[in-house]
Amino acid sequence: MLGRESWVGVLLILCAVGRAGAQTTGAGIDPEVTRDTTDQSIYELDPVVVTATRSLQSLSTAPASISVVDARALRIRPTADLTDALRDLPGISLSAGTQGRRGIQIRGMDPSYTLILIDGKRIDSGEALFRHNDFDISLIPTASIERIEVVRGGMSALYGSEALGGVINIITRRPARGWEGSLSSEIQSPTSGSGGEEYRLHGRLSGSLIPGRLGLTLSGSYSERGVWHAWSPGPVLGPDDEVVTRPDGSVVNWDELATLEGRTDHSGRAKLSWTPSSHHTFDLEYGIGHQTRFGEYYISNWGIADVVVDRHDLVLSHRAELSWGRTELRGYGESIETNDGLEQRNVVAEGSLNFGLGAHQFTAGAEARWVDLSSPAEFASGAASVQQQALFLQDELVLSSSLRLLGGARLDHHENFGLHLTPRGYLVYTPIEHLTLKGGVGTAFKAPTLRQLSDESMTPSCRGACLIVGNPDLSPERSVSYELSGNYNVGAWAGSLTAFQNEITDLIDTPRGAGVTPIGTGEDGLPLHTPVNINRARVRGLEATLRRELGEMARLSGNYTLLDAVDLDAERELDYRPRHNLNGQLDLSPGPRTTLFLRGQYLGKQRSGELTLEPYTLLDLGGTHRLNDRFTLRVGILNIADTRTDDQAKDYAFVERGRTAYLGLSAEL
Repeated sequence: MLGRESWVGVLLILCAVGRAGAQTTGAGIDPEVTRDTTDQSIYELDPVVVTATRSLQSLSTAPASISVVDARALRIRPTADLTDALRDLPGISLSAGTQGRRGIQIRGMDPSYTLILIDGKRIDSGEALFRHNDFDISLIPTASIERIEVVRGGMSALYGSEALGGVINIITRRPARGWEGSLSSEIQSPTSGSGGEEYRLHGRLSGSLIPGRLGLTLSGSYSERGVWHAWSPGPVLGPDDEVVTRPDGSVVNWDELATLEGRTDHSGRAKLSWTPSSHHTFDLEYGIGHQTRFGEYYISNWGIADVVVDRHDLVLSHRAELSWGRTELRGYGESIETNDGLEQRNVVAEGSLNFGLGAHQFTAGAEARWVDLSSPAEFASGAASVQQQALFLQDELVLSSSLRLLGGARLDHHENFGLHLTPRGYLVYTPIEHLTLKGGVGTAFKAPTLRQLSDESMTPSCRGACLIVGNPDLSPERSVSYELSGNYNVGAWAGSLTAFQNEITDLIDTPRGAGVTPIGTGEDGLPLHTPVNINRARVRGLEATLRRELGEMARLSGNYTLLDAVDLDAERELDYRPRHNLNGQLDLSPGPRTTLFLRGQYLGKQRSGELTLEPYTLLDLGGTHRLNDRFTLRVGILNIADTRTDDQAKDYAFVERGRTAYLGLSAEL
């Protein structure tokens, strides 16, 4: 349930609106604010992106498949974390583990193959939070986000091993020249089941401490979601049809378990930006996050989700815009600690430069990373660590006014695997003004985790019935990706069609369960299993987008992804990869202060073990109304049809919360 402080905050904002409503000036709003689409990869004005090449590029001609979600879309739609902001983009699907925790799959690749960046800085809690981890996707307050760039396809040539599936880069807002601020509050309440009420509050304050020289940005976020109980009453029965009980002897009932776990999140960031001259900028940034999860669950046995995670990060960077090019130097570190004694520390030092030479545009750089994991309960020595260094070079060659060629490679030196080269090539051709053709080949690799590699590691698994021991003989997972696309944009019409294929080898798996012979027995008598390189997979498909302007007041947009994801060794489909994914949205602007949207998502059949999960459809309806120059009201209903995936027998990858009403209010200070 929502705390007393949460409701007080909402009432204070509503009171402020009541006073401001009497002072409404009647001035209209910028129509650009009201025009957002589900597929943010298409705009009237072609935006500039940086993630594909580490340099400024026009979106339409950037050498990669990219989608962009801007700040306006984040303000219009209810967004709890990255999954809400990105789930209806082409090539994106969601996967999750227990308790409703969701991960982002790009083109059917596992969420662990998606690299998440904040202003180009990697964030990674995967070593400490290795099970059902979604901590990284809720780190940044949405009030601080300028846009989110999503690159689909392997990008290891620029970003290293974690970018085997793609890259999500969260671009934050720069400090304002004059003081400005914003405050956004939202309440969500499910209309089915019990509990699950959610409250969010985001705030941002930015301005100049020394005009033209020193800027300060402060941002913070607080969210609270109660446990959502959606299952029918009745005692839980174990595998032997015996009633499941808690340690105190009480009977566990289904309606007492968490269909979605409860959680509270606190996060805050402070950034100082010093510009001693027009050519140089120094940034000092500090962030903090605190997350608590709670709720009872049953997965073969009863348990309690009692997780507390703390994160701290510190960043120092320098950017220079010089007559001959652009340079950037950056050093940063982060620590992640959990309530069960795990601690992960990441330290990164990196630098890059971008410069032109005739028809060539070069990007070069170097990077060094250190990762330390402390886990006394799992490692015989109490800890493990790894370090790696890398050099990368990229050349964009202008062959003609309509043809550009990109070639690049990254040379990584991994402490355990030595040198590893990942090249990439891409061609961009514009035969006529409104048509762009793109195609390329890229390679990628992903090194095993510290737990997977260390034979000191003993990790409980099989619901506590076995142990997993690391394997120092593992090889990195590798992939080769191909894509070919056409993009057409003229007048009121815009569309694209992309074909892609990823071939992955040396996939790491840990065989265990019925029919699997353990490699040994632990001191406590539990069977031992170990990860091995056994699987090969092929993921291929099509992505299509379409946008149509319907006069000055409406826009229709949509995208479709066809996915064919196969485990080649087992000759079966990969689990939790919907074959069809269709998204559509209608945006209306009936007045200068009001916007409405209706959006839908169809998820086709998908596999779960030996089961085939049936397709389902989600529909959302909402809108915003600008009350005056400062305050904007948001209201709507998510999952109008009350589509449910929480039936235990259906075994869906994650729980879609039932029909939920939301009410939000934003204030520009």
